[in-house]
Amino acid sequence: MLKKSLILFFALYVHLSANDFVEKINQNTKEINDALLIMDDPKKGLIMDTSLVLAGITAWGITQWDWGTESFHAHSEGWFEKDSKTGGSDKTGHLYMTYLLSRMIASRAEDRGYTREEASLWGAISGLAAMTLLEVGDSTSPYGFSKEDWLADAIGAGLAYWIRANPRVDDFLDVRVEYWPKNSTEGRNDFTTDYSNMKHLIAFQLSGFEEIRDTPLRFIELQAGYYSRGYRSYDTMPESQHLYVGIGFSLSALARESKVNVLENLFEFYQPGSTYVKTDIWSRH
Repeated sequence: MLKKSLILFFALYVHLSANDFVEKINQNTKEINDALLIMDDPKKGLIMDTSLVLAGITAWGITQWDWGTESFHAHSEGWFEKDSKTGGSDKTGHLYMTYLLSRMIASRAEDRGYTREEASLWGAISGLAAMTLLEVGDSTSPYGFSKEDWLADAIGAGLAYWIRANPRVDDFLDVRVEYWPKNSTEGRNDFTTDYSNMKHLIAFQLSGFEEIRDTPLRFIELQAGYYSRGYRSYDTMPESQHLYVGIGFSLSALARESKVNVLENLFEFYQPGSTYVKTDIWSRH
């Protein structure tokens, strides 16, 4: 399976290397991106983006997470204990989601004229604000406010700021999710908390080293990630937790060489399966 995937992506790279084709894709992508910015003013745009995210989370919380059905309350969910609600995958999930929101908002802020530093800071603040609203909303539902979730959000926002504001760090590190809904999904009605089909990971890309950017080693990356299985109500598999390390083929590096911007953005945050080999360094069943 790994071999087939690598052959497929290599063929895709060759195909996308045609300059005219790449320029057309990037031009179309830029036009769409510019249109989605809606306004050019940096401050008004930031407020608009943050407001839209807050509105989206509120709508999802009311329709999917029963917000407003209970009075304000908080409770401790724990971290990665065996008897925690999701085996800890919700904590890595919160970290990743805050990271992703922060990076997306920061990118749009920079497109409107903020400096990289300013955009990264405001993106992190906005991302954390959005996820803080999520916890406040949860406090009026059966879930309750979780300080552990909020701390994971804060780590995700801090990580987003640190990596994005430092281009050399950004060259080396990607924070990603691997998700493919294939395991025990009957009865699943919320993909955002489908942790039994997710892995969250950090990838260290060898292409960050200038000395090897012109060698085949630029397509190698090292990974460290966490996932749990069996904790959702619809799961049929036994409960288990896994901390792993791996070595993989860097689709981020391949996408950068293809110069297709949309692929660069995709593989910076999303990890396809079957492009790496891994081994658990800790597990519990």
